[in-house]
Amino acid sequence: MLRDSQLLQSLQMFPFDLHGQPICIYGDPAYFLRIHLQALFHNSVFTPQMQSYNAAMSKVRFAVGWLFEDVINLFKFLDLKKI
Repeated sequence: MLRDSQLLQSLQMFPFDLHGQPICIYGDPAYFLRIHLQALFHNSVFTPQMQSYNAAMSKVRFAVGWLFEDVINLFKFLDLKKI
């Protein structure tokens, strides 16, 4: 789905927002990490910054998961697992 969306190609063409900040998306650790595709750190030794990043991104991931659940509950036909 990521490849089909061409999102990474778009991010390579337009890598910064209007304020000059780099743009990236947060993805599953199964993807190869790139400048514009980030995931949790999976090292055996974590710096305090790595721990803070993982904690902050985990909170966002749960919030997005809840939103997906709300969408599926509102639009039952989108739940492909039940087809």
